[in-house]
Amino acid sequence: MAGWLFASKANRSILQKVGRYSPFPVGNIDFCQIILSEMKAIITSIMRAATLGLVLVWLAPLGQAEKLPVETFFKDPEFSRMRLSPDGKWLAAIAPRKGKNNLLTIRLSDRKLFGCTEEDENEVYSFNWISSERMIFQMKDLNNFPNGGLYAVNRDGSRHKVLNPSLKAYREFGSRVFKVIELFDPMTDQGGDILVKLRKGGGKFREERAFYGDIVRLNTFTAKEKRVVFNRGDILQFVADRENIVRIGVAQHALTRTILHRRDSKSDWEEIYSADFRTAIEPLGFGTNPDTLYVAAPNGDKKALFQFDLKTRKLGRMIFAHPKFDVPSGPPIVSGKTGKVLGVRYEAERPQTYWFDKDYQEYQAMIDNALSGMANDIKNWSKKENRILFHSHSEKTIGSYYLLDISNRKKPKLEKLLDLAEWIDPAKMSPMNSIQYTARDGLVIHGYLTIPNGSDGKKLPLIVHPHGGPSARDYWGWNKEVQFLANRGYAVFQPNFRGSTGYGTRLYTAGFREWGGKMQNDITDGVKHLIAEGIVDAGRVGIYGASYGGYATMAGLCFTPELYRCGINYVGVTDIDLILKEYPLPKKINDAIDAVMIADRSEDKDWIKSRSIQNNIDKVKVPVLMAYGMKDWRVPPKHGRILKRALDRNNIPNKLIIKANEGHGYRNEKNVFEFYREVDAFLEQHMK
Repeated sequence: MAGWLFASKANRSILQKVGRYSPFPVGNIDFCQIILSEMKAIITSIMRAATLGLVLVWLAPLGQAEKLPVETFFKDPEFSRMRLSPDGKWLAAIAPRKGKNNLLTIRLSDRKLFGCTEEDENEVYSFNWISSERMIFQMKDLNNFPNGGLYAVNRDGSRHKVLNPSLKAYREFGSRVFKVIELFDPMTDQGGDILVKLRKGGGKFREERAFYGDIVRLNTFTAKEKRVVFNRGDILQFVADRENIVRIGVAQHALTRTILHRRDSKSDWEEIYSADFRTAIEPLGFGTNPDTLYVAAPNGDKKALFQFDLKTRKLGRMIFAHPKFDVPSGPPIVSGKTGKVLGVRYEAERPQTYWFDKDYQEYQAMIDNALSGMANDIKNWSKKENRILFHSHSEKTIGSYYLLDISNRKKPKLEKLLDLAEWIDPAKMSPMNSIQYTARDGLVIHGYLTIPNGSDGKKLPLIVHPHGGPSARDYWGWNKEVQFLANRGYAVFQPNFRGSTGYGTRLYTAGFREWGGKMQNDITDGVKHLIAEGIVDAGRVGIYGASYGGYATMAGLCFTPELYRCGINYVGVTDIDLILKEYPLPKKINDAIDAVMIADRSEDKDWIKSRSIQNNIDKVKVPVLMAYGMKDWRVPPKHGRILKRALDRNNIPNKLIIKANEGHGYRNEKNVFEFYREVDAFLEQHMK
């Protein structure tokens, strides 16, 4: 399938625009040329805006708040998740087609595009290069679950191979047992072989066998399988060394996490470590030495990067720590060429990378100096590590991809490849700043506050936007919902309340069994802090969240009704007993953890009843907007229907939206645009 068969005009425009950005020496930037290039970009944008009937927006007086179209914020980016091929000559990326993410490649020599997939039901979830010629990609369903199948394809779209069909295909053929195959290790340049995790199930998500998979060597040309590691029946996670030998397994029984070790590919598993899941070390990966495992382990209240000696079975040297934040946010960055550990990524107020390697310290400094004020994340590099792909972004823009060519170390060159969403003007977006405040019991809470562009930051209407999870956190960076709300004139508050991750064990565990309790108090205390600071108008506060954030939204309306003018519940939990009963995870593990983190269904019936939304609906006094997906198995639409019946009985103004072909959060652009127009109108009616 030669050529980009389904490229939109916008896609082609961007790739044509790439040619305007010629490589320039990092240490000798021609600023005049950059200014001329940016002026050209602005003129082009104005012309495009005019064709869309938006010329008045572009020409509005400076400093005036401009109500931008919903599409500006929620249109899918032209490209995402870009990766450089091992030879450094190709790019692969995910791009939308008919509202579904598909896979494409770009030949860097001439910027020619090749379409690799044409999916219209499921969409590409993740991908990896397994050689400079071939790729592997995973499809997902509406709930971001990887049961859409596993496939392989050459970079030009040829030699497409179904390695594992979708769950839907299994069911259409009448199979009672289905396989889910997830990429485990791409094993670059191994003749088309990869390592995958293979799980089997019978259609019920809480089946144990659907979660405990084997490690299988799979050929991407023939789909032939060879099992290399059999799961003993309790291993949830595996870790392989640089030679692709699976050496580490992580098992969990109730609240206990156990690390297993194999000395080689033929050895049996040995238990080398066990601890409570709240404080247990987390295996991350290997460097050059197969006897040294890199782990995240407690360093006081915060997690830090350590070495773990597999021979002595003891925690070794601490490699990196931060006094305020858990590190790292993922596996250490390891050189594919040498196996050396180069650095670690972590989340502070903004995303950070700490480089141990002096060369990469220099590369990062080059990039940061050339693109100051941006977060510049190195994504991957060629096998020779002479070409580096990175993403430059901020809270005001999805950003752009760049290529740093260091083939000539004395004259490195920085090349802009493409913008991800050229219709977004950073000058019209709003700044996001980290804040902290003290909760009523003395615990310090962190969060983010976005002030509308052009405002004086005083007596503003506020939208509280609690995150989902709740074992998650909000981050600094582009957030389409936040920028949309700020564009409508609202300050947006994102509290990382207790129970959030990334801020240490104390904050994390302080949220256990506190749904509707101290977690909610943290949100309330944050709002009162902003009111006391004079930033927020106490009479104009609304709340909007998704998933657990939807629960927090309704809990705010139930338990502090005097604080809010209205609430928006997006795929939110309303019945705690129902979510504990039906959430799709292995029962023998999940029930034990849920009893500690949320509640015990058999022992805490009164507590569950007191904290569930439908049992407190008589306290709600303000309008509510709700939205759910019919195919959402995380939080099924019955949560919304239960809530609507309760609101109707109490004569509370409300509207329930249920979309037929949506899961846990809307993906279809038509539905997305429709929902946020509803949000816009709802807030306009009840917050002004």
